[in-house]
Amino acid sequence: MASQVLSTRKAARERLAPELVLRRTVAVAVIVLIAMRIDLPHGLTVGYAVAAALVPVWFPVLREYRGARALVVAGLIALGSGWWLTELARDTHEISLGIAAGWTFRLTGVLCSIGFILWARKVLPVSWLALCFGVGLLAGGPTASGLYEQNPWRFGFSFAVSLVVLALVQMAGRRWLGFVAALALSVVAMFTDARSSFAILLLTAVLLGWQLRPVRATRGKSGARVVLALAVLAVIVYNFGQAAIVAGYFGATTQQRTIEQLDESGSLILGGRPELAATMALMQDRPIGFGVGTLPNLADILTAKSGMAGIGYEPNNGYVERYMLGGHIELHSLFGDFWAHFGIPGLALAGFFLFLALRGLGASISARTASPALIFLVVTAGWTLFFGPFYSAERMLIITMGLAMLPVVSPSPPSAATATNKRGTTAGRTTRGSGAGA
Repeated sequence: MASQVLSTRKAARERLAPELVLRRTVAVAVIVLIAMRIDLPHGLTVGYAVAAALVPVWFPVLREYRGARALVVAGLIALGSGWWLTELARDTHEISLGIAAGWTFRLTGVLCSIGFILWARKVLPVSWLALCFGVGLLAGGPTASGLYEQNPWRFGFSFAVSLVVLALVQMAGRRWLGFVAALALSVVAMFTDARSSFAILLLTAVLLGWQLRPVRATRGKSGARVVLALAVLAVIVYNFGQAAIVAGYFGATTQQRTIEQLDESGSLILGGRPELAATMALMQDRPIGFGVGTLPNLADILTAKSGMAGIGYEPNNGYVERYMLGGHIELHSLFGDFWAHFGIPGLALAGFFLFLALRGLGASISARTASPALIFLVVTAGWTLFFGPFYSAERMLIITMGLAMLPVVSPSPPSAATATNKRGTTAGRTTRGSGAGA
């Protein structure tokens, strides 16, 4: 009888093998397409279109991950808000339906792609998902940028190569390799004038080193405490990096640029990202946001310039007119772009992205199971929320959320013997308080 059962199970596995191969092939192909970003009109890409077409495949999986369905709902609410704000702004601003369609396709594509990666986690290890995504980024080439020729590593391949390397060391199964790889990549960033990448990779290395500590037979840390510790470490890394740059360890060019930014605004962050000051000024002037298809007017440009001038930055250099508010709205931060195009719901959506990412990382680190790629991605997402434009960050956001979301843990129903034992124990237990230890 036992041999018949084993034979039946083996036959079932053999029948399922072709289906599993097909699912894995689809997962790899679509993930690479999403990462490559083969552009179609109005912000749509081939990867986004395929992920949207596969909604029946991945949508049922959302219930298996904490916050996944809420994220899709929040995204749809943000899209509705963006279109409503666009209609509201018709009396004072010009409207572009092409830009409105672009933002709609991009946010929808991001949500669909996240859903697909959550499905792919059921057929591929997360290390393979990260590797395939990194390979897709490299195959797609660098994001179009006039700065690429000045520094190909910093503006072209740094993120993709870092993701591939960290995924490969995870596959090697040697935890210390992740620490060494992140540290080595941070040194590369140091000598390629990539200050933010240096900070991100150094913080990644610190967190990987933290996980290498000997395990003690004590109560584990909660995810919230891990996130708090992460914030403290980020401040320490920031101050350490700033001191090293000013001391000249990153080279004379980086040292001079950093000192000039500190002299201008008194802060390396504000000096290096004056768009934050412009964003805050626009938020004060128009708290509800602009909308997905609203074009900035002269008053908006002057408001942004006044905010930048308030921190000592010289705004009359063409940057605002050409890049930030030149026939579109680009505030060079994910939270700024989401607020401008989707209003308060967009700001809440950006915060929800960060919450889900930090919750996933906190739980993984507290269990000492956080992979090098996951740590790197979540730290990068935290930086990009405040300092990176959505266009260059959307693919990073996809893979980060796809890997960081926690699965729903469904407790199995107790057996009859267990239930009887619990009832007996409850009946014989002396009365206690109703606190957490009860």
